Amino acid sequence: MNAIKITLWMVTISLSIFVLIIYHLHHFSFARNHHEPNKMYQQPPSSTRRVFGTPMRHIPLDEIYKDIPLHDQDLSLEFEETRSVQHMINTPGCRIPVAMVNYKKPHKNRKRGYCGYRAVFLEREDIDKVRVVIKEKSIKKYLKRGKKYHCCYRFFQRSTKPGHEHRSLRFSKCTKIHDRETINLEQDFINVQCFENSNYNQTHRIYDDVYAFCKKIKVKNATTCGKQYNVLLIGMDSMSLSRFVQTMTRTAKFVYDKFWPNYRGYHKVGDNTFPNLMAALTGHNISSIMKSCSGRMDQCNNKLIWSIYKNSGYVTAYGEDHLRLPDIFSKDYSFRKSPTDHYMRPFFLKEEIEINNHSLLCAGKISSGQQLLDYAINFVLTYKDDPFFGFFWMNSFSHNMNNHPEDADRMFEDFFNRLYYTGAFDNTFIIFLSDHGIRFGENRILVESYYDDRLPLLYIWPPTTFKMNYPDKLKSLLINQFRLITPYDLFDTLFEISKLADCDEVENEAADPNHNSIFSVISPNRTCQDVGIHDKWCSCHNLYPLDAEDAEGIRSVHFAVSHIVSVMQTIKTKRCWSCTHLSLKN
Repeated sequence: MNAIKITLWMVTISLSIFVLIIYHLHHFSFARNHHEPNKMYQQPPSSTRRVFGTPMRHIPLDEIYKDIPLHDQDLSLEFEETRSVQHMINTPGCRIPVAMVNYKKPHKNRKRGYCGYRAVFLEREDIDKVRVVIKEKSIKKYLKRGKKYHCCYRFFQRSTKPGHEHRSLRFSKCTKIHDRETINLEQDFINVQCFENSNYNQTHRIYDDVYAFCKKIKVKNATTCGKQYNVLLIGMDSMSLSRFVQTMTRTAKFVYDKFWPNYRGYHKVGDNTFPNLMAALTGHNISSIMKSCSGRMDQCNNKLIWSIYKNSGYVTAYGEDHLRLPDIFSKDYSFRKSPTDHYMRPFFLKEEIEINNHSLLCAGKISSGQQLLDYAINFVLTYKDDPFFGFFWMNSFSHNMNNHPEDADRMFEDFFNRLYYTGAFDNTFIIFLSDHGIRFGENRILVESYYDDRLPLLYIWPPTTFKMNYPDKLKSLLINQFRLITPYDLFDTLFEISKLADCDEVENEAADPNHNSIFSVISPNRTCQDVGIHDKWCSCHNLYPLDAEDAEGIRSVHFAVSHIVSVMQTIKTKRCWSCTHLSLKN
């Protein structure tokens, strides 16, 4: 009897152990493939928040878009994964080698400049209300003798005096303000001044600052038959793709992590800023613009892309800092009237000061670049429920060799992050671009600078809703990252965006069979000659160093020097003056 009990007891224990082993193995296998979601990634109770998961497996884009018909045999979206690292683009029509100027040079003993301490803050409270915050401790640092002070604010705008509209300002009366006071936003630009009260009933100014907000205007709604997408262009002067990724690493990481399409074959079509940006903003070449717009830019405003958007019911804005530079709309091509609904020229006309060996440009107590980006954010937030087109161009951190784009890196990273959290990425095309690379300075001696000058940066963020609604256009947009494209193509793309919601098809007056919206696949056989890039600017070839004794090279150099000398001899100089005689050192 005891033997039977012992046997049953052993069998029971064995079965229990066996069941536990089976359960453990099954549970472990299940857990490996079915992780319990982390609480921080679970859907919150609020319906306004969205959570983006991380894919566990790479899915080729060709598999995602396999139902889209293609008419080209070389349209694989996996091209980026298999391309040669020796070329920026490598197509039958254009091969551009990877050639990077080294911009990671250490700046020894360089001290970053600053524009001063802001003591008076203006904060947007409502669509037409601004709250004043005066930091008592900060304002006292500006006091020189006494302890009493008072502050006032005034609005300013461009002058209405004929002939002075583009270079003079008009101010309202300066009204006293106090800490925590709320004021009505009557115009876009505000100037705050503080004065110290002396013991002899005299006052002198101790504080002067400027602030920019968007005073909302009524938007004229256009008749549409589809969704209107917003457009925001953010530009930096003289930023090649190579210079950008080396000096602005945080911003480069942001656009990389967010999968912004990067156009490695974006190619300039002219020498400096004006011809390249006019091609992007009008679709016309510089000869056509000079012929029809010189001295009468106001009459040419209808050619600019923002006027096309304006006619489609969009509110428009244009801002550019560093007004002393003869870059975009200056001299014979300046506007006497405001070209857009919101125009930043009066703001920077009020006060722009270069400091720190001309490496930093200040507008009030904040850098001009920061003021520009803050205004762009304010523009986006003000018109978040309306269709808008904004173009904001920054010169101050990158135009010259003594500028330091790395100082603007965190500023741009913060700007794009703020845009992301406003929800603008859902319905806004965000285009981050430049006009060309560095065109002068010691870096021009390097062979790599030939390509650096000709290949400006271009990143385009397509809105989330656009990706879902237009998968065929999205695929073309991705394919064209590795094709030769120009500012003319960018104009055609902007034009197509403006007409996506139109009920009737509208003709592009600047249309050219050799220009192409990037929403259509660009031929890999495309050449510089096809798209109007002069041989002088074309970078679709390799450069090879010549031997110092190369006979053809020596003849070419002597021919060039002879030509320069002959041209100089025709230059008229003052009496008893002449041009320096040029000759080769060796």
